[in-house]
Amino acid sequence: MAGVSTNLLYVDYKKADRLAFAPPLKEYIAQSYAEDPDVYIDDFRNLEGLRGDVVAPDTHVASLNKLLRYYGQLMHLSSKFPMDENHIKICFCWYNAFGKDKDRKSVSSYNVKFEIASIIFDIGAMYSQLAVAENRGTGDGLKRASIYFQQAAGAFKHIQDSALEWGLPSATDLQAPTLTALTNLMLAQAQECFWYKAVVDKMKDAVIARLAAQAAEYYDVAHQSAVGASGTFTDAWAGQMQIKANHFRAAAQYRKALDCQGTAKYGEGVARLQYALGFIKKAMEGSSFKKATQYVQADLKNLQQTLQAALASAEKDNDTVYMEPVTRTEALQPIGAANMVTPHSFPAPSQITDIVGPPLFAKLVPFSVHQSVSVYTHKKEALVNSLVTKLTEATAVAQSTLASMNLPAAIEALEQPIGLPKTVIEHSEEVRQQGGAQSLHDTWATITALAEKDNGILVEAIRTLDEESAEDENMRAQFGPRWTGPRSAELTPNLRESAKVYRQKLDTAKKSDLLIKAKLEKNLHFIESLGLTKPELEASIPSSTQSSTLVTRDPNVKQLKQLLDQLNKNIKRRAPLVAEIKTAAAADDIAPKLVDAANRKEGAGDDEGLFAEQLGRYEAFEGTVRELVEEQELVLHEIRETNDLFHASHQTTTLIREREQALQNLDNAYKAFREISQNMAEGLKFYTDFQSVLLRFQSNCRDFASARSVDKRDQVGGLMRTAAGIGGGGSATGGPALPPRHAGQGQQGGGYYQQQQPPQGQGQGQEGYAQPGVWTPNQAPSYSSTPYGQQPPPPHQQPPQQYQHQNQPQQQQQPNPFSPNVAYSSQPLTSMPPPMNAQGQSGSGGYRPYGA
Repeated sequence: MAGVSTNLLYVDYKKADRLAFAPPLKEYIAQSYAEDPDVYIDDFRNLEGLRGDVVAPDTHVASLNKLLRYYGQLMHLSSKFPMDENHIKICFCWYNAFGKDKDRKSVSSYNVKFEIASIIFDIGAMYSQLAVAENRGTGDGLKRASIYFQQAAGAFKHIQDSALEWGLPSATDLQAPTLTALTNLMLAQAQECFWYKAVVDKMKDAVIARLAAQAAEYYDVAHQSAVGASGTFTDAWAGQMQIKANHFRAAAQYRKALDCQGTAKYGEGVARLQYALGFIKKAMEGSSFKKATQYVQADLKNLQQTLQAALASAEKDNDTVYMEPVTRTEALQPIGAANMVTPHSFPAPSQITDIVGPPLFAKLVPFSVHQSVSVYTHKKEALVNSLVTKLTEATAVAQSTLASMNLPAAIEALEQPIGLPKTVIEHSEEVRQQGGAQSLHDTWATITALAEKDNGILVEAIRTLDEESAEDENMRAQFGPRWTGPRSAELTPNLRESAKVYRQKLDTAKKSDLLIKAKLEKNLHFIESLGLTKPELEASIPSSTQSSTLVTRDPNVKQLKQLLDQLNKNIKRRAPLVAEIKTAAAADDIAPKLVDAANRKEGAGDDEGLFAEQLGRYEAFEGTVRELVEEQELVLHEIRETNDLFHASHQTTTLIREREQALQNLDNAYKAFREISQNMAEGLKFYTDFQSVLLRFQSNCRDFASARSVDKRDQVGGLMRTAAGIGGGGSATGGPALPPRHAGQGQQGGGYYQQQQPPQGQGQGQEGYAQPGVWTPNQAPSYSSTPYGQQPPPPHQQPPQQYQHQNQPQQQQQPNPFSPNVAYSSQPLTSMPPPMNAQGQSGSGGYRPYGA
């Protein structure tokens, strides 16, 4: 049994024979996904390479990362491929972790969850071995060891918590009693590290006693579970757990006795020392102690000697000096345990993406899922567009209503009859800083150029399909029935449908471009005025010499200002809200749920339920939009009433009205500038992002045409050889034709285009399936900000340098944990383990983590 060469136990790995994922998965891809499985040859190679790396790991952090990486990829894989006895049959065979190598029994299952559980078990075993390999003679080494043990406990507990749901086979090392024993054993050893650190740091005896009591409790639970594990554990392992339980009960009583002496409870101190020696006696009884390692025996004998000496001294002092009655054992108060450890939560793949890396087979999505994602995307975009449109229309209503009342210009003209109001100065400075009207002209030119380029890419892609189709028809006309194989139209419905979608999006975007152009032309003159210098702008606005003292005393002006401020705050909340809605929509990917449902054969009838659940995420946004619109309606109503009172309370001259109109024109121009700038920014992003989609589409069309061209040459060559009597090709009598290079399994074909080309409205978030957003031609056109494709994952963390080899345990002065004053001795501490090599055994050539 591994781990018996130290005073701590570590778990051996489960071992497995190699297996091949590729054949059954390729067959499933061809049949269920209607794609060419050879497209994923790199994914198969990486998957089987990962599996090969973990079947016989060595003890190293780099190997731990390989186990975690394979675990994460398995979790991703299980969401795409139903690997069980009823679907994809891959025989996962693993050998039990306990017992001699030649005696270890193997357990097999078609359930991929068995493979996952076995890998998690080996991750727990790896953590336990890394913990034992730590140099526990240092504070940092003790901390790392304790963390590793808690991570090991978390791995074993995760298997136990998931076993019922996963339906694991009856492997002895994956049964509940075994996992309970291992979990508590790891926690006991983690707690032991805390106890030892407290001893080294000379903490209070009462604290050390409580730490020891908790270690004893963990060891005791581990021993009881090991006994109930149907002979899984050897007598040496189960015996060591029992010995350590009694050992730490004695250690707890010893430290509590020292605490009693410090608080003048001499009779109780003597009783606890006697009680402690009783636990030592239990630990040394029977054959278990003889089978224990020399380190466990030495620890116990060391404590026994310390206790005997302490008891003799305490009894002498009490008999001659203190003469307190010795407390009866049954009257001793229990020592409250101080728990310092807990099983660390086992990470989900999403929590260790830097180790797992990008999922394998990321582009593999069933055609039925494509269609469902398209439907959901349409629903989602309709909902998002409706929310954005409500806010946009509400803003337009507010602006037009204020403009019709010349607000806030009417107030500013009266409050400041001469010069520029503060708001006009601020707006003018902002417009100049952003480049003014010239920046809009330049951006518009860029948008026009991008739109023309995008249109050209789409036209060229469609021309490629048309030319290939025309060539195919020419061949059919030339060779007649001898020309076999599917027509181009039968192989390109997805490409043609995508081209139609892309054309519709470009046409819709063109309409929005025209709206922006019209808005720019309408407001250009006043936007140019805002770009003037302060003296030039001031000279362009009429001034009035009429006194403004009346308006300052008008209570309606104060009320109007408050209402206008309330309305402005309402409107300012909308841009962040729209950005939040679009961000949520961009991250909203229903494909994984649909893939999971499809793999469980549950997707066909439950799509609407999934759609409703997913769209429910937007209810909070809908409520916020409704509140903003309703608040605006109330505020505008009050503004109208107050403005009527304001106009009735003062008289205006022609000059004042001209100044009002000039200020209002500048305010409208500023709002138009910001709106046009935002629309153009969205347009730039739309056309830029859309160009990458169109280039992929064009590449798919060219790949398709190229593959078909090769097919045509092969078939023509075969027909010519047949005509010449050479043979080897298709014939007029119906001989077999060469298989098309572009087609995979199923009627839709596969190859170069099938796996990459989405149907209409495909959702975002998956590289190769991104779709441009819809730019609705309304008063406030908007481009979709949906990202195209996934961002590259962060680089993998580099493992630490290879551990050094060392032949002998480190000889250094260590504190004696059982000495009353923690005196330092010149002898090496017996609880320090010797070095451990890659196979987990002590001896020369040992593998020494962290220079231990």
